[in-house]
Amino acid sequence: MFYFVPSWYRQDRKWYSTTLPFYYVSKNMMFDDAVNLLRMFQQSGEANTTLILNYSPHIRTFLYQQRILPETVWNLFDTIQGLTDVSVRKIRLEDIKWPQGVEFFYTPFMIEVYLNQEHYAKINFSQTGNFFDITYFEGGQTNHQLIFDDRGFVSSVIYFENDQPYYQDYLNLQGTWQFREFLGTENHQVLINPEAQATFAKEVYRDIEELINEKLDQYLTSSLTKDDTIVISSDVQHNHFFQKIKENHHVILSFFGDRYPITNQEQLLTDLTDTPFFVVDSLNKIETIAANVDLEQLPGFYEIPPYDTHLNLGHSQRKKELIVYVNYDNLPADQIQYVFTTLFEMMLKNEWIDLLVGTQSQDFGREAYIKQVLESYRSLKPEYEQELIFVDKEKRARGENRVLDDEEEIVRERIDIETIHSDSDLIKVLKYVRIILDLGTPADVLTQIAGISGGIPQVNLYSSSYVKHGENGWILDDISDFEEALLYYLTNLEHWNQSLVHSVKKIEQYTRGEIVDMWKNTIKELKGNEKISVLQIADENWQEQYEIPSNIKWTFVKPEDIVSLLPEDIGILNREVEAENGKKRRKK
Repeated sequence: MFYFVPSWYRQDRKWYSTTLPFYYVSKNMMFDDAVNLLRMFQQSGEANTTLILNYSPHIRTFLYQQRILPETVWNLFDTIQGLTDVSVRKIRLEDIKWPQGVEFFYTPFMIEVYLNQEHYAKINFSQTGNFFDITYFEGGQTNHQLIFDDRGFVSSVIYFENDQPYYQDYLNLQGTWQFREFLGTENHQVLINPEAQATFAKEVYRDIEELINEKLDQYLTSSLTKDDTIVISSDVQHNHFFQKIKENHHVILSFFGDRYPITNQEQLLTDLTDTPFFVVDSLNKIETIAANVDLEQLPGFYEIPPYDTHLNLGHSQRKKELIVYVNYDNLPADQIQYVFTTLFEMMLKNEWIDLLVGTQSQDFGREAYIKQVLESYRSLKPEYEQELIFVDKEKRARGENRVLDDEEEIVRERIDIETIHSDSDLIKVLKYVRIILDLGTPADVLTQIAGISGGIPQVNLYSSSYVKHGENGWILDDISDFEEALLYYLTNLEHWNQSLVHSVKKIEQYTRGEIVDMWKNTIKELKGNEKISVLQIADENWQEQYEIPSNIKWTFVKPEDIVSLLPEDIGILNREVEAENGKKRRKK
């Protein structure tokens, strides 16, 4: 069994739900190593369980959106709230008790409720149209707030004092509070309801994290077997919870994106203590780690892609336009103007080169900011402003065409900006892209894998396992060479086709099944080596009789002490030994 521990947390209140009402946009693209690993393991039929450690009353909606089966999830807060075998129901507005005479005012975002011309309540909805929360007001201040579970019941209630959150009661299905979390700046205690005390070790906890630690320990103790593997999305918020089980179980840390402070030497060494190996999404992380930590102090590492490829070749060859996709987020700040003015010059020389700028940032106004930056560069030359027109998204959304005067020339819209909200968004955006330009250090792994899936050549500034120079892309010696690299693929179809062939070969390497097999084989190899590494021998000359690989650790014990260990615990007699340097047999 594989257990996965994702890092789906918020920054301000770290053990609280990350879900927001439908009209809010999260600042983070909720797609990481855990999301796709869970998809791949579930779709390949591998037994797995996901451990959700934070309060997540809308986790089922999120999992549905990410195409992950909720049946394989253990929700810690469900356990401590006593929520088991919960049936899903739909709550309607009339199911809520309202005082006589209330008025409902519907807005595009919420429902405002008034009583006697005073603001009485505000109703927010989730992305699926279900109740998200109801906030009640009294005397012009917030009184309390009902938090709904996506299965159709009130999950918790936040009570306010002086318009500020004071404490939160977490409820069972009967509406009885099971524990109370205080939300003050100094008091973070958790108080257990005396009626629910039987399932808790203490009456009062220091904070919610202490309670989470207790319940997680209980679950791991009762559920894990010696053959289970725990894959943790490495995060300082939860890594320490799993230190104790490393002695008897395989705990693997996965380092993805910028989630973990890999330059923090002390933190890194602590988290990797007693870990058999760790996984990175790109070998560039190892270079960063090596600059701060002696690699001899760390366990082994593997580069295993967190995304799988699909044979989803793009259709750029069907279009006359040569679309260049630029990952804006990864551009070196001091080179942004140089990159875009160079691209603008290329577009002036070749009327069919178009520009598509992509961002994965979910910050409000991000597209407008990027457009403002590009506008400032367009204003440097009249030719830029005349020839390089932005796509009018509002007109495109309405299906309108640009109306021209009789004497006005037809000018194509050649610059577009897209925000990427998910991996599927990126695949759609790249559908007609001719070439990808990602000058990040390192390049974005999701973009690289999506580029491979689409058979699109990629121009990068740093080498990686996903893009090989002269095969499916071009690795620049210097950023000033990127124009040459782009033209190499844009002006010669043979070069582009060669890159396509290499991309198809890489698709086979990074398919879902191959990546799952990478994990399984890595764990299998680890277990094989572990079995050997604890060999204890009864004869000091034993090493001379057998070929023992240099990486195998062994100790000497007296003959009378080894009887209890043979044969299954040691397993050395007449048995093939599998190690890193191949199979070794006992010498005759």
